[in-house]
Amino acid sequence: MEKYIWFYNHERFQKKLNQCAPVEYRNTLAA
Repeated sequence: MEKYIWFYNHERFQKKLNQCAPVEYRNTLAA
C-alpha cells in the first residue's frame, strides 16, 4: 500500500495539474 501512495503522489501525472505529479506541482507553486 505504501508503494501505491508514493506512486500516486510522486510519479502519477495528472492532466489537471498541467501534466505534473502532485508533489512536483506543489514544488512549482512554492518556487
